[in-house]
Amino acid sequence: FGSMAATTEPAVDAQNAAAAAAAAANDANKKKKSKKAVADNTKYTGIESVLPVKVKWSNAKGRHIVAAKDIPAGTLVAVEKATASIVRNQSFVSICHHCFKPVTIKTQTRPKVDAQGNQVAGQVEKVNVPTHSCTTCKMAAYCSEACQQNHAAEHQVQCAALAEINSISSAHRVSPESLRAVLALIGRRAVDKASNRSDTPEFTENVSAAKPTPFACVLDLNPNRHYIEREALKEVQAALKEVIALVPDSAKVSLSEAVELHCIFSTNQHQLVVNNHQILAVYPTTALFFHHSCSPNCVYIGETNGVMYVRTMVDVPADGDLTISYVEICQPREQRRRDLLLTRHFWCKCRRCSTLLSKSVDRFMDGIQCTSCKNGVMIFEETKEVQDINELMTDISALDKEIQGKYAECESCPAKIEVTKLVDVLKAAITDYGIAHQTLQKGDLDQGRYQLEKFIKDYEDKHILSPYNAYLVNTYITLMRVCTQMGSVDRAIRYNGVVIQRLEGIEGAVPSNYPRLVEYHMSLADMCLKQAKKKASNRTPLGRSTTRKYLSEAKSSFEAAYKGRSAIYGENSPRALEAKRLLEEAKREYNAYA
Repeated sequence: FGSMAATTEPAVDAQNAAAAAAAAANDANKKKKSKKAVADNTKYTGIESVLPVKVKWSNAKGRHIVAAKDIPAGTLVAVEKATASIVRNQSFVSICHHCFKPVTIKTQTRPKVDAQGNQVAGQVEKVNVPTHSCTTCKMAAYCSEACQQNHAAEHQVQCAALAEINSISSAHRVSPESLRAVLALIGRRAVDKASNRSDTPEFTENVSAAKPTPFACVLDLNPNRHYIEREALKEVQAALKEVIALVPDSAKVSLSEAVELHCIFSTNQHQLVVNNHQILAVYPTTALFFHHSCSPNCVYIGETNGVMYVRTMVDVPADGDLTISYVEICQPREQRRRDLLLTRHFWCKCRRCSTLLSKSVDRFMDGIQCTSCKNGVMIFEETKEVQDINELMTDISALDKEIQGKYAECESCPAKIEVTKLVDVLKAAITDYGIAHQTLQKGDLDQGRYQLEKFIKDYEDKHILSPYNAYLVNTYITLMRVCTQMGSVDRAIRYNGVVIQRLEGIEGAVPSNYPRLVEYHMSLADMCLKQAKKKASNRTPLGRSTTRKYLSEAKSSFEAAYKGRSAIYGENSPRALEAKRLLEEAKREYNAYA
């Protein structure tokens, strides 16, 4: 029988062998594709000789950066000048498009135009325009003639396209900022190419000596194109086709390259406040190596010349990952994740977001209190992970479907509640919260304040939301600002104190020296010092007690603000020195009054 089998089924054996070989080859290809290529960090290792960091790569983390040794809070770990940057639309004629210094304004007379843009015969109007600007495209403002000349090589590449950028963006419903960002990258590429610039960045710890990171480094960044909504990308592609047609031939890129640059910029951009105005920029080294975390240990800050530096907010042990945050961390987990997906095009899997909600500080940020024990918060472990933004955009309830037929459980007692009912409570709170803010936007401070204080009575005093719920904390923040505007300083001080207590009240909610927390300390200290001076003439026992209380609070809050600002901006920075000066003043007032 054996020989019969061998002679009667050779074709079958050959087919099986071929199929097996094909399957093996397919598996090998899949494994080959799934295995990440080792990134070449050679051109970035220069940072290790300048700052106390090491650049790393691993299959799990990809490129990342760690502390080279134990480093304390306030340590400088990166200094980088953007490869490309743009001034945001609202600040377009306010700061220089090259160095970001404030521009000077002059008055010009020009023919008056109607709503349709047609000249009105015989009529002129006076308008304020930058003293130094491009007279061809009228889309670039400068602080001086020198800056305009220094920017000329880059601007020449962009000028013709910038002249048409608003009409192109309107026709395709694409943000002009997105198109200007691509042009900025194309301009940098052309300048680097013309000067035969090296692909290797020049690292420094001196902010004033920083040079733009080479364009070649931008191409190392992940565009995350598959996460960007398809319909939006089609509009961008159509708009960029018109834009690159206006770029000089010597600097022109293909349409596919332009779309790739758009994806890279939108995914990896940083927004900075420079000279009280916003810029968008891409800093390749920082974007490549400083990963996002919702529990960051570093913070990035923009200098007045648009250079970005990164400092540690807390002590970091040797070989500890150095991380920053791209979103406001004082908000619910789902909100942070959706914000990151829509703006950064990734679903956050940092340690904080990956920890079970029942074991995470996020349970308080999301917190709805148990109606039975009025002590614990209700927990529902979210399991839905969004891998495709197109799924979320076409079906906005993609995450909400996960809650149907499921129950949340109290962390402190056996009580359960349908998650849909829990969501209804949260929706009602969000609606009331939104109504109060709409009132404030209309300029009605009295009614807005009333609605916000009612929100606290309805949702905190009645034990519906956790005291640490993000909406309650943000309500106190808004009340603090509203009361300050209305001149109700004692009430503003009280609300400011609550904000600090809530942010510091849960370990892990915000890191030490978190910028927002530091500025809340600064505002509290400033208000307390001013109120103490105002009330110092009241020599009654109650008056003296109140003054001493305010001076004591001013002193301790200025100490926290000085410590935080020193870590974030450096001990000799203007902000840290301001806090130090006010701290010394508060100490003198306290000692003199005592």
